[in-house]
Amino acid sequence: MRNKLAALLLTLAATVASAQMVEESFARDPGPLDFVKGEGFEQSILQALTGDALVGIDASGRVVPRLATSWKEQKDGALLFKLRPDARFTDGSPAGPEDVAWTLRAIQSDPKASPTKRAILEGLRVEVQKGQVVLFSPKPPGRILMELARIPIAQSGHPDRGTGPFLLRREPGAWRLLRRQHFLKPAIEGLRFRILGDSQSVLQALQKGWLTIGVPPARLQAHPPPGYRVVAQPMPYQLVVWSRQGLGPLQAMQRWRRDAFPPQLLGVNARPSRGLWPQTLGFEAQEIDAETVPLPKGVPLNLLYAAGDEPVEKLLMALRARALKDGVELDLTPLDPALLVARLQKGDFGLACYLATFDPDPWSVLEYMEPHGPMNFTGWSQPALAGLVAKLREPGDTAWTDLQALWAKAPGALPLVDFSSIVWVDKRLRVTPGPLGLYLGTPGAAGWSWER
Repeated sequence: MRNKLAALLLTLAATVASAQMVEESFARDPGPLDFVKGEGFEQSILQALTGDALVGIDASGRVVPRLATSWKEQKDGALLFKLRPDARFTDGSPAGPEDVAWTLRAIQSDPKASPTKRAILEGLRVEVQKGQVVLFSPKPPGRILMELARIPIAQSGHPDRGTGPFLLRREPGAWRLLRRQHFLKPAIEGLRFRILGDSQSVLQALQKGWLTIGVPPARLQAHPPPGYRVVAQPMPYQLVVWSRQGLGPLQAMQRWRRDAFPPQLLGVNARPSRGLWPQTLGFEAQEIDAETVPLPKGVPLNLLYAAGDEPVEKLLMALRARALKDGVELDLTPLDPALLVARLQKGDFGLACYLATFDPDPWSVLEYMEPHGPMNFTGWSQPALAGLVAKLREPGDTAWTDLQALWAKAPGALPLVDFSSIVWVDKRLRVTPGPLGLYLGTPGAAGWSWER
């Protein structure tokens, strides 16, 4: 095993062409670039680097122009977007309103399209009027604008072509992204990603100086090696358990999470969750508000989770140890991440654990609740939901409190651990962290630069 790791790291070192190429790693294969069907964290990074959504979200969490230079709300509630005249696809052709309409309609009509994007576009209608894009959505304009930042636009008929600041060149064992002529004017030469599937491989590559950016193990996050600095990203993401076995398991885990995770295991970027929804999005720490449902005695709880994520595995093992103190056997079953996602989407599980990342606005928790929400894996529904959602016009509306109370009566999911994202970054590289991380915000990697 050590020889294989050493060979991998030597290969990585040998391919570092210059200080202008940012060296990074993926935990798993993102699959082929596809702006319609592509799903998952690694795929979203590729799409953010190679494509442009109509709007972006900047480091302060505000909606900013991206492929669209401007937009305005019409009297009927529709949003009208004016596109940039200088945006070009990788074949040199200009991006037009027809490309926007094709992308959105392809996502809506293709049953294999990204579930996350399909949920965003639920009920949306797109039209092209006098060279501009008009979107009609049942969602409030503030919400749909935030969500559109997650949908980069592809060229009509070509779901693998975007207008983004970098061009993807697939190499054996690597994803190479090269700087393009682009309205964000990227300053770095490009980026190269390789697969490093465990934290020990990433740590060794960082210690050798063979990665520009990397996520270190939790126990070492505050102590980077020479040449690196610590960058904290205010990303709202949580380790979440979904239950199709009723409230009993979630109520038990709500008790266990309070003392299951020792500080040395959590590191500097994690803490046990409080409440049901992220407090970073402005929610109070509301816990489950229902009579206690006892667990069946002598019956193990089977929990599915994504294999290969070493920090998550250690957290779940600590949770299992805590459950044993209450006489409950927690049976942990690792699955290939793609298989786990497929089973979540089909509802083929009893208990399942996954990392959930939220947009930096309260609207994102609705993904747990709405009928086709991308995080509604349990089929959760309540008759009162539609009426409460209709009252949500702005963050801070009193209806948010009523909505959280509705969820608390019978939630379908429970967060276990809240994370902030800690990365080590080469001191020579200037980056800007934001609520969507280093890559998914605007300008993202296009705004990075090397110190001269």
